[in-house]
Amino acid sequence: MAVMRSVFYIPGNNEKMVGKAPEFPADIVTLDLEDSVPPAEKVKARECVRENLKFAGTGGSKVYSRINNWETLMTNDDLEAIVHEGLSGVCLAKTGEADNVKRLDWKLEELERRRGLKVGGIAIQLLIETAKGMINAYASATASPRVNSLIFGALRPLLYRRGRPRRRLRRHRLPVRRFQECRGLRGERHAGPPDGL
Repeated sequence: MAVMRSVFYIPGNNEKMVGKAPEFPADIVTLDLEDSVPPAEKVKARECVRENLKFAGTGGSKVYSRINNWETLMTNDDLEAIVHEGLSGVCLAKTGEADNVKRLDWKLEELERRRGLKVGGIAIQLLIETAKGMINAYASATASPRVNSLIFGALRPLLYRRGRPRRRLRRHRLPVRRFQECRGLRGERHAGPPDGL
């Protein structure tokens, strides 16, 4: 399994920063199509990412792209644009349940076959950012053999309850919950979360 100690995110619409991608000594360089890209620049970002997939990895990093989650209705457009030679994996933002992962697996295989790429060659990294995602983390992690790692948002899942901000956060619960999730994933031989505990 490839070592994933560090992940460096680069806004996909920032051509200047994308041009410096090979200079960053990270295990994974992630060209972002999600939060760092304004809605009006999504198309530009997809084009920039597609054109720089091979170039971004010339410094030795694996090249991933963070894509918008299925609820945004932008995921298909993201994948159609970026699934090409040079892409090592995709990071699915705000993963909520196993079906999100299964649908992504199916779409990746369809694109790999259509474009003559190695089937199964593109990995899936899950970004767990909500309480729902935390509860379903184990099911999501085991929903596809492509899943090689999970990244846990540090506090976001615990800051909200029933869609509303919590008044008070009991910080002692955070290490316990994350330890439980990491222990379960370790049993499935997934790489640990790059952001640790």
